[in-house]
Amino acid sequence: MRIPIIGLAAAFAVAWPAWAVAEPPPAPSLGAPVSANDTALTALITQALATNPRLKAAQARAGAAQGDVTQAGVLPNPQLSLQTENLAGSGPYRGTRAMETTVGLNQLIELGGKRGSRQAVATAAESRARLDADIVRLDLIRDVRVAHAALLAATARRAIVEEQRGLAAETARAVAARVQSGHDSAIQEDRAATDLRQAEIEAARAAREEAAARRSLELLVGGPVPALDPAALRDLGPPLAAPAAGNNPDVARWRAEVGRSRAAIAVERARAVPDVTVGAGVRRFNDGRDTALVLGVTIPIPAFDTNRGGIHRAYQESVEAEMELDRATRDQDTALAIARDRVAVARQEAETLARQVVPVAEQAAAATREGYRQGKFPYLDVLDAQRTLLAARLTLVAAYQDYHQSRADLDRLTGAGEAQP
Repeated sequence: MRIPIIGLAAAFAVAWPAWAVAEPPPAPSLGAPVSANDTALTALITQALATNPRLKAAQARAGAAQGDVTQAGVLPNPQLSLQTENLAGSGPYRGTRAMETTVGLNQLIELGGKRGSRQAVATAAESRARLDADIVRLDLIRDVRVAHAALLAATARRAIVEEQRGLAAETARAVAARVQSGHDSAIQEDRAATDLRQAEIEAARAAREEAAARRSLELLVGGPVPALDPAALRDLGPPLAAPAAGNNPDVARWRAEVGRSRAAIAVERARAVPDVTVGAGVRRFNDGRDTALVLGVTIPIPAFDTNRGGIHRAYQESVEAEMELDRATRDQDTALAIARDRVAVARQEAETLARQVVPVAEQAAAATREGYRQGKFPYLDVLDAQRTLLAARLTLVAAYQDYHQSRADLDRLTGAGEAQP
């Protein structure tokens, strides 16, 4: 006598969503977010760019640097002077009869190109600050994309283990029926019950992990995250055919720093050149009520301070900036090569799992189910096939997640995938 287990077969049939092994559809070119067709991701990135305090702080620092550029081009203020001589002395200088009063206007004239060098330093510093803001923006976009992929994967894993829990329940009922009919021993029923309890624990853990992934994404975007469709995981985008030239702001930032440090050398050299203060005024003589024009020039003598220390420091800082640029360039090249390899490997793994491994595991599980229904296989074979299929499906989800995270890292390194608020 055969015991029908239609519920078991039905549970296996729905144990994995069809999107997980479907052929990946075309996706946008390199430079757009991987899930460009996913409007939810685009909206989340836009929301994060508009609300993230770290990005706003970086943008404020860039705005402050613009103020330094404006201030660097300002000329020194003139000085108004008032001088009184021959006042309250003795003899003929008693009282105010011989007093002389001079009202003058003095102006510092900067020599040696100080103003132009100062402007060059401020302009380079402003460029560096804006690149720092670009770095924060690209980091934020990458973080949102990584967190988005993590939430999609967590949602997919929760769906898989919940379906596995339902499948374990159907299996436990089928095994119990076979035990009652004498086709299986009570040990098989205990094993099925244990498998069901384990599936329930896994389902609870998956729900907690999904909630944690959602909170992480909400923290980045500064607001609630709507329900996401895990089908976006299978959007792998086009293969990377050409080397990514890259527009990495981490390297560009050090280029700007090199320019700033070289301009700083010119500033320190200019400081070694004495500035000239010229003045003109009118002097009034109380005795006789006469007036006269007064002219003056003040020139410091660089006898002791020639700013040698400042010039030396500026040179060393320039060397430091050039070495940091070289390091950043090398790090960029290495990281880019590693990231491209990771994307290629993750893509190949996901495609292999989706097209070969998971379908084969599904066929094996289906054949084992049918054999168990006909009494040809023991329950342990069904359990092994079921667990193998579950592992393959979870591995596929992990491969999809790894690809999206690797692609986000690659786009961060090349400066691609940038969205504007």
